Parts: sequence; structure tokens; C-alpha cells
Amino acid sequence: MKKSLTIALVLVLSVACAVIIAIGMIGTPKKQTPEIAEPISTRIIAPAGGANSNTVANQTVVMDGPSQKLSNAAVGKVTWLPAAGDLIEFGTALYAIDDKPVILLKGSLPMHRTIRYKIADGPDVAQLERNLVDLGYAVDEAVSGLATDLTIDHHVTPLTVSSIRAWQLSLGITSTGVVDQGDIIFRPEPVQISSVHAELGDNIDGESIVSVLVEP
Repeated sequence: MKKSLTIALVLVLSVACAVIIAIGMIGTPKKQTPEIAEPISTRIIAPAGGANSNTVANQTVVMDGPSQKLSNAAVGKVTWLPAAGDLIEFGTALYAIDDKPVILLKGSLPMHRTIRYKIADGPDVAQLERNLVDLGYAVDEAVSGLATDLTIDHHVTPLTVSSIRAWQLSLGITSTGVVDQGDIIFRPEPVQISSVHAELGDNIDGESIVSVLVEP
């Protein structure tokens, strides 16, 4: 009799456990696979157009006319290149190193240092802040009249850092609030690529990668 009761009790407990497990499995939602963002926004690397905008960039393609090599401070492996003839607008990539775009911005001063919070004041800071406003990643305090908006001056403030972070997120890169010397190249006007001095996969250590047409 005791043996029968023991067997019955074991069966009841087994059924109860099975029901609990089944309910738990049904009630547990499936984990969503996180969406992986593209490393570089297609808007950032898409050329504005040009005579050879659909060709593969290489050292042998050269556009006629006076040209100038662009200085490059980025270090790493070349992962994206424009084609000779491509028109590069402000806010878009000249090329990419280690899947990080090197962006063309408007300005006459060269990028000569890392811009980050608490660096010494300088006109290069104001130049970067003007680009952040023009590209839509900040609101100019002088225009809005609001003290909570970015003041375009020579000083890196928390608002400057926030604007840099928003801009970096739009590029599909890590949002650090820090702009390294090799991240951007300033030019007074948009540029047209005249020739490319590197190939995909090349390891670059500060060498010039592209030349651009200049006014004769």
C-alpha cells in the first residue's frame, strides 16, 4: 500500500513539474536579436556625383587639371575610397580608415590637434562648432537667443561635446564627444577628387590618400 502511494505521489509531482515547465516556456517571450547599425552611413559615403562616380578608385585614374594632395593624419587600414571625379560635399566622407570615415568640413584652418573637453581655447574650436550648427547637430545660441543652445566661440563646453556626440552617432561611429586630428579635414570649399593614392586594404600611417582639383 505504501509503495503504491509513493508511486502515485511521484507521478503527481512529475506531472506538476511538467506543467510548470510548459507554462514557463509558453510565457517566456523570445529575445529580440539586436539590430546592428551599418558602420558608416550610406549618406556619409555616397558621392555627390562626378565623371567617374561609379568606377573603382585606384592609383591609375587621374582627372586633368591642377591638383593638390590632401594631408592625412588617420592611421590604419583603408576600408573605403572614393573614385576620381567624385564631388565631396561638406559633411561627407573623403575616405574611411578602419571603417571610420574621414569627413570633409568647411574651414580654412587645418585640423592640427584633438578637440575634446577642457582643451585650450582656439579658433579651430569655433570652426568645428560652426560646422556642427550648419550640419544640423546644434542650434546657434546667437540665432535662437537661448542660453541652452551652442555658443560658437573658441571654447569647448558640455554643449559642444553633446553636439559632437550627436554628429558621431549620425556617422555610425562610437559617440565619444572627442574629435581626433585624423577624423576630419577642413577645406574652404567642397572638393572634387582628382586621383587616389591608395587601394582598399592598404595600411596607412599618415600618408596622403587622395588629391583634389584646385583652381588654376
